[in-house]
Amino acid sequence: MKSFPKTSYIIFLTTLLLFSCTTEVLKPQQDFPSEINVYFNKDADTSYAFPNNKANFNVNFEDKLIQRINNASSTIDMMAYEINLPRLINSLIFRAGEGIQIRFIIDAKSYEEEFDDDTTSVERYTLMRLYLEQMSRGMDNIPGTDDDIMLLSDSPILAVADSTLRKKFNLPSLPVDYKEVSLKIGNKETQGYLLVDAELKDPRSCSNCYYSPGYQMHNKFAIIDSQWVFTGSWNFTVTGLYGSVEEMESGELNGNQNHIIEIRNRDLAHIYLKEFNEMWGGSQFQPNPRSAKFNTRKKDNTQHLLYIDGRKIEVYFAPSDNVLEKIVNVVEREADRSVYFTIFAFSYQPLVDVLKVKWEGSTEDLVGERTNFDIKGIFDASFWNQWWSASINMTGRTPSRTSALHPMRRWKHPATVYRDREKRKLHAKTMIIDEEIVIVGSANWSENADKKNDENTLIIYDRMIANQFMQEFRRR
Repeated sequence: MKSFPKTSYIIFLTTLLLFSCTTEVLKPQQDFPSEINVYFNKDADTSYAFPNNKANFNVNFEDKLIQRINNASSTIDMMAYEINLPRLINSLIFRAGEGIQIRFIIDAKSYEEEFDDDTTSVERYTLMRLYLEQMSRGMDNIPGTDDDIMLLSDSPILAVADSTLRKKFNLPSLPVDYKEVSLKIGNKETQGYLLVDAELKDPRSCSNCYYSPGYQMHNKFAIIDSQWVFTGSWNFTVTGLYGSVEEMESGELNGNQNHIIEIRNRDLAHIYLKEFNEMWGGSQFQPNPRSAKFNTRKKDNTQHLLYIDGRKIEVYFAPSDNVLEKIVNVVEREADRSVYFTIFAFSYQPLVDVLKVKWEGSTEDLVGERTNFDIKGIFDASFWNQWWSASINMTGRTPSRTSALHPMRRWKHPATVYRDREKRKLHAKTMIIDEEIVIVGSANWSENADKKNDENTLIIYDRMIANQFMQEFRRR
């Protein structure tokens, strides 16, 4: 075998090394700068702002989302727990008519007989189905044509048959251009016109059977052009932003307290798209109910850690990723000085316990000595006195009952936590750690949210973003 001269060999290695370095530098990068924008629909205390870091407050979230939708160039992928905002729905229908491919996953709710005469819930569910049919039909009002928005749910949704209501929404008097079906949903048989198909059960256990809508598809996010992620605690509803139809018409933001965050970054968008496609049953435009996977059938198969312009961000989806365990670990590992939070529902005992240790050095009932650690929190008033709520133990009160998941572990030194004074719900799920890390998303801190519901959570390590959340928190 002929050998290389020593000098030639060195030149060869040097060239190889330079080539390797060059190819590493030239790997594909996104062709736009990353952005992270935070918005609040209520007021904020900007006296707490760092220089040039005032929070964006009293913001109309619907306007922000419509702006993103109107700027889309190719695709929109959305998930919603509920939707009933006419302007938002019309924007989606219009963009689908212009050729934007729109895929939409919606929570099924329960069918009427399960509402137990809850008139408001029946009316809202009926209204949502009428809007979904408008989306499914598109601008030409005909399902199965090129301008349709593609829909999928965790459980089947049937079309509204009331011809009077249908006429008000400019729909044909009967939904006969949808397939008439007899379905087994959970353990119940039901009939009607199939408006939104859903994840099918394994055919080996049951042929053409569907899961009941008991678990919630609680996500509320959008992915625009595989580059923007729009997420947060806001449901796409009248009550979620305005309060009432009259307040919506006058532009008043008297709805539930919420936050949204939009991030422009392809890596993050691809993480959310992978989660979306797992639930959709693939990456195609049409959904695949046989391959779709919701809630407990999903796998932990997404990237969880990324850096955006030097900011560390963790991304988790429930129920596959043990999200609340991750939050407990972050509090245990990172919280040295303080934890501040606003929460709709909080009942997860391991998170209560780790906070109690930070606060008074013990998890035992009425045992502990105060540390220098600071805790401040605000609970939605509707859950303040619930026996299972963290607010009971944290304030040293005796719960009316206990359970294995919710034992009596009263704090000897009551924490500085309060019930809210919002006009409607305090709906955010926000934790600020040491004023440097913020945890946001759709998930309440409960067993159901962690083990059953479809949810998304972001943990953002950035003091400037945390400071914006602090401004809103201080005002609350």
